[in-house]
Amino acid sequence: MVIDEQKFASEELKDQSVLGLAELIYGVLFSPVRTFRRISDNPPLFHGFLVFFGVLFLTTLTNILVPSSIMTPTELNLVLARPRLLIGIMGAFLTLIGWFVQAGLFQLLAEFFGGKGRAMGVLTVLALARLPRVLMIPFYVLSYLLADSYFGRFFIIAASIIAFIWWAVLLVIGLREIQLFSTARALATLSIPLVILGLTFIVFAMALVGLVLPFIDGAFPLP
Repeated sequence: MVIDEQKFASEELKDQSVLGLAELIYGVLFSPVRTFRRISDNPPLFHGFLVFFGVLFLTTLTNILVPSSIMTPTELNLVLARPRLLIGIMGAFLTLIGWFVQAGLFQLLAEFFGGKGRAMGVLTVLALARLPRVLMIPFYVLSYLLADSYFGRFFIIAASIIAFIWWAVLLVIGLREIQLFSTARALATLSIPLVILGLTFIVFAMALVGLVLPFIDGAFPLP
């Protein structure tokens, strides 16, 4: 009995040990529940920063170097190089700002639902949940190489759906473990901003159509 208690204590102590960066990345991707539970008391924000900027650098570099359509190297250099570089840098900057905005919004909603975590933990969870984006890069390159076939479109669409679902699952698990509340409340914390964003987009699109439609009717009157 004493031996079993000592073994349980040693396993518990080991489970609370500090995770290295490689172990943290592997754990988030393939054992997220246990990993987020281990870091819930002391979120490794520094490792979160490393993961966030690492993923941001790789995805931005891919978006800059891999065009969305087949073009010759000369056309690519003359037409796409500078705009894609500028757009990539601006996108990375907006992503960085969005990281903090999302963390603040999720923390506010989590507190509304009775969460016990801190904004530092939400920042860490948001950073770690971006890891599936890196796994999408080979499919993005493959879709470029197969752009003339339906397989290219299939790969990029399938990879995008998988990456989004994986991101959402990791975020729900991470919020649940960091905030110490139920899965339903974690889902609500994640879903409310997405629903608001979707409704805002629909309203904006309808308003845009309402503004453009009179000009279209004037330019192309019905017989």
